[in-house]
Amino acid sequence: MSENKIRYNNENSPFIRGFACNHVSILIVCRGPIRKEAMDVFDSLGVLLSEKDSVTYAQTLAPELRQITDQSRVHRIPDYTGANREERLIRIGDIIQICKTNQYTHIFAGYGFMAEDAEFVETIEKAGLGFVGPAARVHHGLGAKDQAKKLARRVGVSVTPGLDNITSVTFLEKANHSLDEMLKLATESKVIVDRSEIEKLNSLEEQAERILELGFQSGVGLISTEELQSQAKKEVAKILEKNEGRRIRLKYIGGGGGKGQRIVTAADQVPDMVLEVLAESKALGPADNKNFLIEMNIENTRHNEVQLIGNGKWAIALGGRDCSIQMYEQKLVELSITDELYASEAERMRKDGKESWAKSVDSDRAMLREMEEQAERLAESVGLNSASTFECIVSGHSFYFMEVNTRIQVEHRVTEMVYGLRFRNPDNSNEFFDVESLVEAMVLCAVHGEKLPKPERYLRNKAGGEIRLNAMNDALQPSAGGVIEYWSNPVEHEIRDDQGISIRNPGTGAFIHYHLAGAYDSNIALIVSYGESRNQNLERLANLLRSTELRGTDLATNRGFHTGLIFFLLGLDGMARPDTKFAVPYLAAAGCLASESNLVDIEYSWKKYLKSATQKWGLDAGAVIGQKMTLICRPIEQLLKNPHLLVGWLGYHRSKAYTIVEGQVKWQKNPLLLLKDLYQYLHLEWREAPPLQKIWEHDWQLLQKGLEFYTDLLSRLDSSYANDYAKLDQSIRSGNLPTITGDLLAEVQSAHAGWQAGLELLQLPIFVGLRSELLDIHLDDSLNVVFPEKFLKTENHKAWIRNLAPPPVASADTIVAPTGGMIYFRETPNHDSYVEQGSHFEAGSPIFIIEVMKMFNKIQAEFSGTIVEKFITDDGVVVKKGQPIFKVKPDEEIIVETIEEKEAKRKSYTEQLMNSFLT
Repeated sequence: MSENKIRYNNENSPFIRGFACNHVSILIVCRGPIRKEAMDVFDSLGVLLSEKDSVTYAQTLAPELRQITDQSRVHRIPDYTGANREERLIRIGDIIQICKTNQYTHIFAGYGFMAEDAEFVETIEKAGLGFVGPAARVHHGLGAKDQAKKLARRVGVSVTPGLDNITSVTFLEKANHSLDEMLKLATESKVIVDRSEIEKLNSLEEQAERILELGFQSGVGLISTEELQSQAKKEVAKILEKNEGRRIRLKYIGGGGGKGQRIVTAADQVPDMVLEVLAESKALGPADNKNFLIEMNIENTRHNEVQLIGNGKWAIALGGRDCSIQMYEQKLVELSITDELYASEAERMRKDGKESWAKSVDSDRAMLREMEEQAERLAESVGLNSASTFECIVSGHSFYFMEVNTRIQVEHRVTEMVYGLRFRNPDNSNEFFDVESLVEAMVLCAVHGEKLPKPERYLRNKAGGEIRLNAMNDALQPSAGGVIEYWSNPVEHEIRDDQGISIRNPGTGAFIHYHLAGAYDSNIALIVSYGESRNQNLERLANLLRSTELRGTDLATNRGFHTGLIFFLLGLDGMARPDTKFAVPYLAAAGCLASESNLVDIEYSWKKYLKSATQKWGLDAGAVIGQKMTLICRPIEQLLKNPHLLVGWLGYHRSKAYTIVEGQVKWQKNPLLLLKDLYQYLHLEWREAPPLQKIWEHDWQLLQKGLEFYTDLLSRLDSSYANDYAKLDQSIRSGNLPTITGDLLAEVQSAHAGWQAGLELLQLPIFVGLRSELLDIHLDDSLNVVFPEKFLKTENHKAWIRNLAPPPVASADTIVAPTGGMIYFRETPNHDSYVEQGSHFEAGSPIFIIEVMKMFNKIQAEFSGTIVEKFITDDGVVVKKGQPIFKVKPDEEIIVETIEEKEAKRKSYTEQLMNSFLT
């Protein structure tokens, strides 16, 4: 740990020197951004490399290894976790042996599955090695979701209602609730059980749990998957009978990152969902613990979590994070929530006269304090000795404990942006050292443990935030296979954890191409920033996303989604409270907007406008206005072609640049300034770049000339005109400008009319927003996001969201792959294929599955028909987007719209929009 050697070893203070870590050698057994971060912190770069990270393409999957010159520090194994428990145990043995052979003292597992594997940590401890993370006893107490819930209830933590012991319940049912029968079943399976020890336990439930545990330790499962499925179905039926209309969440006890959980609405769905939960959690082996939680799904919730750090004696909470914006149970945006932030934001709202919003923030502040107190209480009850996260679901201003992630989290940087740890000498309060890295704090806890005095947290910034840049298309579907060919360097206020992708060739300084192969998840990088308010933090994140240059071949990322989203939230208020369901109706709204914006023909609109202007002002005026065509049309066309950026632009400028009064646009800002801002928003501002990536020189010169006119005009008027465009516009048109009269006034009126001519087309995207009802999205009195009803209807979601990433064009008798990935024709290896040659299928029925970056996408038929031919017959084959899968005979003739019909529809739609504002 090079920084630590300087900071600790060379200090004059014996107290600080006592925390040196230069005697530590750490093996890193994880991947992704956290591995690169750990390598930057650790001095000894012992890195374990899975074959999935190896150079299997022309571009490596592990770009962070570029900075390692000593390849003896890289150790290759087939896979970190193995496909089943037997392989996992072999892999753990391999890792232990690597440590002994290479004299590593500690192991760091980042935030992968191994970081929460109690068996893995226990094996490390028994081998005499240190683990940079929570001890095995902590994993046993908090890592398994069922055990954590039981402990939480005992120490007075708020929990969600439900069942946390389905395996014990199943075993008891199988044994007719008899200890004798349970012992008999164990004996028949050759599981050794000491009856006298079992009888000391307080209840049949505890006895069943212990016997099952002994079975796992012996490599034997005492209940089958089928028995578990059947019992779970019965238990869910009981819950639903008492709670009609509610949904139930099934969640594996060791799951994480949104994996290993499903939501059901009916008992009949349970058996299949149980199988999916266990398969996704790699828990289908006979000796795997198959326990999962059956919980009431609390609707309209937010996802909050508290960062914890402890040394075994003390535990301290470091504020919270709001992770509510998520898709497929995967977090997309994480924002800090702290006492200091809530206090300052409530004060801002009261100054702005928004008392109801301020009261909502006050309530969240009180809730956070209680959440932190409960988190510390739970952590201290098990002697937490490293970093962990206390996760909650929030309904209104109440919270329920969900689980503890006994590892560092992907989003830990958000906490690092707002708080640091200050360790003071108990004998001399003037002696202290600060730690700003949670990974570094974990090393200190692992190496020095209870010697560490309890730190105090100090404020670094009031707000921190992170967005997850993923390989996804605009509909947020995973998209593997692209190549990153260029990525601009990080800029001020940007912390980019990109696995080392941005590391340049040390010899040439050139960007090294990187292949998004999708061996793991879809995450490419974490973009982190900070600020003195939530709005400043979001502004920085939005501008980082807007201005970064990321290019490649077949490259799809969710950067556009994030850019539009952050700007849209800024237009509402930075403290908006989106819930965990927010992403889907938001995407539906963006898709609905796309269905409207795709119908705008900007070239036709300009021709229509120019014709109208020429008739109104004459040929000479028309010729002058015609010079502005590309200046005005080019950015508007680009905006209309990108629905996510259009969402952000409309939302951000609502009430700032324009308002809607009786169905008409009223400008709050000079449209010429808005046009300038649009160029910047699209990252087309004047700069050193190829012409395709910036405003064209002729247009830039024209724009500058117009802006100079208004700058000169405003310099002659009092300051009230500078921030009131409506007043300026009205005064010019009416000829009522103080100090400007006569010929000069006439020139000003003529110039103003000339510079504004054509800018009416900026209303096109606004009217598109009105028609789609996107502009009806607003915040209620509690800062909750309110959508128009149509965006909440699930039957609308699929069609609208598909507009964001339209499937490849196919002929009427062919079904093609909507995305690249690995194709499967059946639910599991034990199921029959969905369809075969000659099969009839109905619209909406599943016909195949495509796996992309560990996400399984069930593809449903768009229409009814019969399979004439299967072009691919085997499961597990890699397909490309647009590749034919089936030849089919539709039940009804599919009529494909002609190009002429499409053009006529666009002109008609554009004509309607133009009539809304063209007089």
